[in-house]
Amino acid sequence: MKPEVSVIIPAYNCEEYIAQALESVFAQTYDNFEIILVDDGSTDSTLKVARSFKDSRLKIVANKQNRGVSSVRNCGIKLAKGNWIALLDSDDWYAPERLENLVKIALQQNADFVADDLFLIRDREQYSWSTLLQENQSRNNFVEIVDAVRFITTDRPSPINAPRNWSFGYTKPLMRREFLLEHNIKYNESINVGEDFILYLECLLNKARFLLVPRPYYYYRTREVSLSTRKPTEYLAQSCEITQSFIDLEKAKFDRDENAIAAMYQNLKIFQKRLAYYRAIEHIKHKKIIHTLIQIIRCPYISIYFTNKLITILENKTLDISPTKENEYVSLTFD
Repeated sequence: MKPEVSVIIPAYNCEEYIAQALESVFAQTYDNFEIILVDDGSTDSTLKVARSFKDSRLKIVANKQNRGVSSVRNCGIKLAKGNWIALLDSDDWYAPERLENLVKIALQQNADFVADDLFLIRDREQYSWSTLLQENQSRNNFVEIVDAVRFITTDRPSPINAPRNWSFGYTKPLMRREFLLEHNIKYNESINVGEDFILYLECLLNKARFLLVPRPYYYYRTREVSLSTRKPTEYLAQSCEITQSFIDLEKAKFDRDENAIAAMYQNLKIFQKRLAYYRAIEHIKHKKIIHTLIQIIRCPYISIYFTNKLITILENKTLDISPTKENEYVSLTFD
């Protein structure tokens, strides 16, 4: 029998977590699914643990070399037979009723995408500390139709030293496979930041009907290692490049969405300011005074921020111009 849902799990060196991810799918109250697990060249026991599950619904692909999460997801989608693609990261897991509830809503509401809220849970803790919508300060208690503008505006970085931003790009929606095929939409394998956000936005700009359910059925594990490995200037520069490319593509369309373009321009300005700030910080750390001054001249925003810091120094006699590790995490990084 053809499965209704194809659950795609990219896996790489996750021997500690992969069993819980798989068990959560097999424990679903909805059973018309297949699991496509693509091991991306793991060097630990991930593949061994996965192969210990004896269920005909589990299909395992083993890459000999690491190709990256975007390539792995594209591979999974290409092999999928279900009408719906369900995403699951190897260190996350589902609530038992997730697939049943999302499939039901998708069919009733004629959706292309159905996302749910996320439980946010720290590694090695038993209980979630919040949910994505709570952190996003979204108080809707009804199923929301999310358009491109709404989606884009949730991705604006929080102020420096403010709590981490949780945009809708972190969600793991149920996706109608036929929509992806009709519009030839795939994960961009040339980037390593915000791959989910980029794919979702491309679908929204192609008029996907995207629903957001205000109940969490997905457990999203937050791990410090994933928050601190990216250099801020590198992923912010890539965020600027990605945002500009979306602006250019949308402007070239005959039926372009002017509101979405305006929202992306606003995001781009914020990314550029943040990039200038982190570049100035790097110059200061390397004692490149002239480069620092040039950066401040190019972006007066930095001098305003440093002035506010100076006031804090005079008041508190302390100096800390570098954000904490957690707050170094800037929007468009969703892994």
